[in-house]
Amino acid sequence: MNKRREKRRESESQGIGRYLGLMLLSAVAGAGVMWLVMSQWSSPVERSTAFATPRVTQNTPAAPVAPDLSGVSAADAAVVRGNEAYDHQQWTEAIGQYQEAIAKGRDNADVRTDLGNAFRFSGQPEKALEQYTIAQRENPQHENSLFNQIGLFIEVMHDPIHAIPVCEEFIRRFPNSEKVAKVKQQLQEAKSL
Repeated sequence: MNKRREKRRESESQGIGRYLGLMLLSAVAGAGVMWLVMSQWSSPVERSTAFATPRVTQNTPAAPVAPDLSGVSAADAAVVRGNEAYDHQQWTEAIGQYQEAIAKGRDNADVRTDLGNAFRFSGQPEKALEQYTIAQRENPQHENSLFNQIGLFIEVMHDPIHAIPVCEEFIRRFPNSEKVAKVKQQLQEAKSL
């Protein structure tokens, strides 16, 4: 009788082990499928144009992997290639691609702001400022281009005198922006210099 109980317990333990193994395998497979789906989900053209450090990690390959651009216009393809170069800190390539996109008809505040950011990172602050200004002229409601001007004046050009009115303008025009707290902080810093 005891041997029968031991065999039943052993059999139950093996069944539980198999069950847990299958659950773990299912979870891993599900996570892999979800990662695959999510990695393909983002739009090939749109990107955030708020100033941010490019998305490069130690695991990012040195050269961008060419996405499939067969279904997009030449202008949109140039934006995608510009975004890829930007993400890999290839500023000269990003600048050329964004300029190509503009020349082919994709001239808007987002592309101008990304072009400005690429100029900024490549050590060309005057050209960056020119692009942010054009973006503002094209779309006065484009808060990222105005926000990036503030960072350019304070962090790169070390020009708090020009940063102060831009900060005040940002606060006046975009009082509900999530960036207002940062802009107020930058305004106080600029006034104290």
